[in-house]
Amino acid sequence: MNIFSYNSPFGRFMNRLVDVILLSLLTIICCLPIITAGAAFSALYYVLLKMVRDNDNGIIRSYFKGFKDNFLKATALWLIVAPVIVIVYLDFYLLSTVAMDYSDVVKILLLIIGALLLMVGNYIFPMQAQFENTVWGTLKKAFILSIMNLPKSLIMLLIMASPIVILLFFPETVYFLPFFCIAAIPYLKTEILVRIFDQYMPKETDGEASGEPE
Repeated sequence: MNIFSYNSPFGRFMNRLVDVILLSLLTIICCLPIITAGAAFSALYYVLLKMVRDNDNGIIRSYFKGFKDNFLKATALWLIVAPVIVIVYLDFYLLSTVAMDYSDVVKILLLIIGALLLMVGNYIFPMQAQFENTVWGTLKKAFILSIMNLPKSLIMLLIMASPIVILLFFPETVYFLPFFCIAAIPYLKTEILVRIFDQYMPKETDGEASGEPE
């Protein structure tokens, strides 16, 4: 088989690489108003869930379909999640700049809370893209699934931390790694999420958003 053939392992890898770069670009553009970030990431996962299942049918068309279909609920989720992230970050920042008793203990507690929030956050927008549910139902079940699948949830946290490790050893990658990771990190996490979600999907599903986890 010709190594440069579209169906060769190298050809499939390069095709997937181009898709990931395109998804990074689309997501960055759609996140620019900031308030639309939730819809942008839901659309990203809408495409990635199809891609991992080899059920994608046009990256750009699928992305904007996911953006449109999930816009209202994803935006509501973002308006809940974003302030929580900001509050935890500001608390940690203030503790780092202001001397106080037991600050180290409080920092550790905040790190644990932050890790838990990230762990649950790894499920929120993928679940919005995959399942029909209310906003609060998505938040509740994202928490439940993150605990029920704790080993996989921890692996996803490690995946999220991997760019930091790469930057420490290869600081020159700072010029392109953040852009690439916008979609690459979610893609790696989606490989895990699909295995979790498929436990709650009807066997006849074609990968469209449907049902809800019990």
